[in-house]
Amino acid sequence: MFLVSACLAGFNTRYNGTNSEDRRIVELVSSGKAIPVCPEQLGGLPTPRPPVQFTKGNGRIVLDQKSEVVDRDGIDYTESLVKGAEEVLRIAGMFRIKRAIFKDGSPSCGVTYVWVSGEKRAGKGVTTGLLEKNGIEVKTIDSL
Repeated sequence: MFLVSACLAGFNTRYNGTNSEDRRIVELVSSGKAIPVCPEQLGGLPTPRPPVQFTKGNGRIVLDQKSEVVDRDGIDYTESLVKGAEEVLRIAGMFRIKRAIFKDGSPSCGVTYVWVSGEKRAGKGVTTGLLEKNGIEVKTIDSL
């Protein structure tokens, strides 16, 4: 059983109300082998919502309370992203899930890169960081 980014399963959960559907992920979900999650929605954010990015570092630094996640107007969304990550971890524990496939680049689901102060940089999203910290393997859809 896997956790997967809901946007990859075809749900319109991305910040702009679109999805990043991938047929392989849709098949995993429809066959009961994966559970779709959107950490940002689980953290209470609406869809659509403003795009957000890290002020410095990445999700692991946010979890250590040494960075924030803000929109272009400087509004802080850190608490919502951390809350969403905690909910995803709770779901993973409930179903004894040890693997996830996420959409790269997201401030929640990023696996190899995230956006920091307008630049694409190597790093993890908040949810990916929390899952990995708890022994859950997270891969990007691009690595499959």
